[in-house]
Amino acid sequence: MIFKDLKITAVKVEGPCSRTRVGTTFYVRNARLEVPAGESVCIFALGSMLPVISGAIIRSEPEYGVLDLLQEWQCPDPEAKVVFRIEEEE
Repeated sequence: MIFKDLKITAVKVEGPCSRTRVGTTFYVRNARLEVPAGESVCIFALGSMLPVISGAIIRSEPEYGVLDLLQEWQCPDPEAKVVFRIEEEE
């Protein structure tokens, strides 16, 4: 099976998050998580995104994919609002 590659970037951080900063980027390539050297991914944010990521990497008909419905995802931490942009990597 061939999967889409995704780029996921933190685009907004509001509140006292000590694990993510604006610009933090990681990738999902061939259904594998790739985190660049020196970066890290909060396990709570990642865990909340996994259903979206799983749906987004599956090839679908144009205009019917997960990324056609949403492009951003918010971390579930109620005190530290972190918004991630999820986009298909070209």
